[in-house]
Amino acid sequence: MGPQTLFFNRNSFLPFLMMNEIQAAEKLQQFAVDKELPFRETALFGVKCPYCGKSDRIRTLEHPEELKDRFTAEEMKRYSALWMTVAPCGEFLGICKFCLNIIKLLENRRRAEAL
Repeated sequence: MGPQTLFFNRNSFLPFLMMNEIQAAEKLQQFAVDKELPFRETALFGVKCPYCGKSDRIRTLEHPEELKDRFTAEEMKRYSALWMTVAPCGEFLGICKFCLNIIKLLENRRRAEAL
């Protein structure tokens, strides 16, 4: 069988899986800001933002599984695809509520790493 041409529906979320981690992080950041994520307001005190240095503004983003009932199916597909692009191995993700950058949370959410 020879090469096949792939056609994508403009509404398909498959292209999210093909973007690089930085592009996905930017889109995830915009999604989080637009949807006012995270819904939990618990700060991870002592975890320092690798971008701005604040240590009292880091919040854990909810895993897509935790948000099933909060968003439409389309929004969930988008959030899940972006999450899996940025954190494919099940890492925790967070957001600094000061500079709004998405970060990886390591060591059981005791340390933050820039993307």
